[in-house]
Amino acid sequence: MRLATFVTITALIMFSSGNAQDLNNTIIDEKTGKEILIGYCDNNGLKTGDFGEYYDFYYTDYKPDKTITSELIILQEGIDITIVLGTWCSDSKEHVPRFMKVLDKSKFPKDHLKIICVDKSKEAEGIDVKALDIQRVPTFIFYRNNKELGRIIETPVYTLEKDMLFLLEN
Repeated sequence: MRLATFVTITALIMFSSGNAQDLNNTIIDEKTGKEILIGYCDNNGLKTGDFGEYYDFYYTDYKPDKTITSELIILQEGIDITIVLGTWCSDSKEHVPRFMKVLDKSKFPKDHLKIICVDKSKEAEGIDVKALDIQRVPTFIFYRNNKELGRIIETPVYTLEKDMLFLLEN
């Protein structure tokens, strides 16, 4: 019994530390020589480096519509969101921080959010990004109960919160 417990605890520790290494990885972009995020990322990763400077500015500057963010709170049940972005991309630098502010104001649970950073080929080592059919970044993909509801691709049609409301209501 003790050996099984020890093996289980050891496996959990190894799994946890392995996952931490898979988050917020960086590579050097061959064309620009700049560091970019690649693979799975979290909000802390987005706040670092060159992207972090843009993140702070656009997050602070954006003022989401309070009426709409209140409506979004009610519509979140069963919703998961995947964001695919490039930290090298000007649209990602502008819209991802704003989108994160909309999520914060609408109290969206971060454990239902997946962030994937890609290179300029829209690939990330170890992640099947091709299965997501990403044509442009950023792409915000909305799922309800594992079924895709829709996407905001590159730039919103109206505003991020209005486009999100439209997707969640339909």
